[in-house]
Amino acid sequence: MTTSRSKTSERRIKAAPVSRGVGIGQIVFLTPNSTRVQRGDIDDSQIETEIARFHLAIDAAKLKINRLAREQNSTGAVFGAHLLIVDESSFITEIENAIRMRRVTAEWAVRLIAEHKRKRQSSVEGESFREKAADIADVADRIISELSGASPGEWAAPPESIVVARELRPSNVVLIAKSFPAAIITERGGWTSHASIIARDLKIPMISGVHDIESAFAEHDNAIVDALGGEIIVDPDIDTIEKFRTIAIERAAPEDRSTASRNSCITRDGTEIAIRANAESHTAYRTARATGARGIGLFRSESLIQTPGQIPTEDEQLEAYSAIADAVGEDGVKIRTFDIGVAQFSAAEVTAENNPSLGLKSIRLSLSNEEYFRTQIRTLLRASAESAQIEILLPMITGLDEIWRTRSLIESECDALSEKGIPFGQPRLGVMIEVPSAVMTAPEIAQNVDFLCLGTNDLVQYLLAVDRDNESVADLYQTLHPAVFRAIKFVISAADEAGKSLIVCGEMAGSAFYVPLLIGAGARELSMNVSSIQNVRKLISGITIEDAERLLEHVMHCKTGDTAEATLREYYVENWADLFPPDLLNAKHR
Repeated sequence: MTTSRSKTSERRIKAAPVSRGVGIGQIVFLTPNSTRVQRGDIDDSQIETEIARFHLAIDAAKLKINRLAREQNSTGAVFGAHLLIVDESSFITEIENAIRMRRVTAEWAVRLIAEHKRKRQSSVEGESFREKAADIADVADRIISELSGASPGEWAAPPESIVVARELRPSNVVLIAKSFPAAIITERGGWTSHASIIARDLKIPMISGVHDIESAFAEHDNAIVDALGGEIIVDPDIDTIEKFRTIAIERAAPEDRSTASRNSCITRDGTEIAIRANAESHTAYRTARATGARGIGLFRSESLIQTPGQIPTEDEQLEAYSAIADAVGEDGVKIRTFDIGVAQFSAAEVTAENNPSLGLKSIRLSLSNEEYFRTQIRTLLRASAESAQIEILLPMITGLDEIWRTRSLIESECDALSEKGIPFGQPRLGVMIEVPSAVMTAPEIAQNVDFLCLGTNDLVQYLLAVDRDNESVADLYQTLHPAVFRAIKFVISAADEAGKSLIVCGEMAGSAFYVPLLIGAGARELSMNVSSIQNVRKLISGITIEDAERLLEHVMHCKTGDTAEATLREYYVENWADLFPPDLLNAKHR
C-alpha cells in the first residue's frame, strides 16, 4: 500500500460489519467475466438437441457445485442449497417447457426462468427467501457458463486488495478468495447473507451497507476496512495505518484448535457451560464439534423449504431429520418447527401483511394450518423413534394455549401412529421465549414444557419495538437496554424454579462481549454459530461465576444501554483484557 505522504486527509464512511476483522489495501472493483445472453430462436428440429445440451450443462454444473460444497467445509451447506435448486424438478421442467413452447435456446430459457423465479423470491418476506434469489441467479449463471463454454472464474485482483462490489453471490466470494484479498466492501448484503457466511468462514473481513458505492470510492484508493467498529477509512494517515496494522497482526495470531477441542468449556471456578451449535447440515455440525460444540441447540427446519409454498413431504422431512440426528448422535438436536410467514407458506399470490413480524407466522401459522403442522409433528415423532436425542422446539410462543393445542396434536398423532403400528418416540417439547407475553408468563410456560430456549435476537426486537434491519431505526436496537437483561434474568429464574433446562441462542450467545452477563444471569447452555465458538470458549475459561454475577448486578443498575456498554467495556479492559481480541473491546456493540 502506498504511504509516501506523511499525512493525508482521511475520509471515514460508516457501514455494517458482516465478517469481523481488519483489512488494509487498495480499492479494486469486482469485474468478473459475465456471460451476456441474447435471445436465440430455434426451429422444431432443434428442440430435443437443445434440451440434451441443457441436461449436459446441468450435469457439469452439479459436478462443480459438488466440488465447491466439499471445499467450503463448514459452509458447504450454502452450495448444498445450490444443488437443491439444480435438482428441483419444477426448475428443470419450466426450462424444458420454455425451450419447447417458446422455441428458444437453452441459454435464453435458463435466463428467462431463473429471472422469473429470482424476482418472485426477492419479493417474499423473509431473509432466507430473499437469499435464495441470489442463489438462483448464481446457479443460472453457472449453467449458462457451461452451455456457452465461458469460464466465469478468470477474474483476479492483486493480493491484499480491498474488493468492492454492489452485491456478492456465494461463488463471487469463493472467486475473490483466490486473490487473497485484504477485505470486501458491498452495498447490499446483511449478516445472514450467504456471501457474508462464506466470508466469515474464509476469515475475510467484510463490511456492507455503503450507499452509492461507485461514487464512494475510486479504483486504487488507499483504504482501511474496520469490520470491527463498522467503518471504512479512505486515504488514511500513517498513524492510522500503523494502528490498524497492529490490530490486524494481533488478530492473526494462530489458534490452537486441537487444544480447544480437547478441553471442556469450564469457568475458572469449575462450572461447566454447555456450548451447542446452530447448524442445518451434518457438515456444519462436524466443523462445530471439532471446534468444541456438543449438540445442535437450534436446527431451523424452515431451511428445508427451498421455494415458497413447497413444504417438504413427510418422507423428505423424515430423511432430513434422521440424517441430522445420526450426525449429532447422543449429543442431541433441538429441531424448531417451521418459523415462516404466509408468503413462504403459500405458492399462490397472497395479500401482503402490513406488519409481517406481528402477523400470521411461526406457531400461529402452524396451528391455523393443521394439516401441514400435523405432517411435521408426525415426522418428528417417527424420526425420534430412531434417535431419542431429537427434541421439538416451538417458535414465537405467546402463551399457554398454543402449547396446550400443540400437545393435543402430538397426542393425536401418537394415537394414529400407534393404531397403524408405526414406531414413534416421545421427544421432549420446548418453546422459544422471544416475545414480551412469553417473558411475562415464563413461570407458567416453564411448568408446561420440558425446556426453554431464549431467542435473543427477536427478544430485543420485540421488547424495544425496533427492526434492527431498518437503517432508520437500527441505532435504537440496544442489546444492553435495561429491559433486555431484566427480561433475560426473569426467564432464567423461572426455568430454574421450575427445574427446567434453558438454552440461550441468538447473537448474544455467540458474542464474548455479552456472554459474561448471560452466565451471571444463570445461563449454563449457549447455542451459537461455529465462527463464534473459539472466542466464547476462551472467554468462559478465564472468568468465574462470582465475577459474572457481580458484573451483571452492576450492569442491571445502569439506566441506559449506552451506560451499560461503557460500564462493561471499562470492566473488561481493567480486568479481562487478555480474554478478548483487542478489536472486540474497541468495537461499537448494539
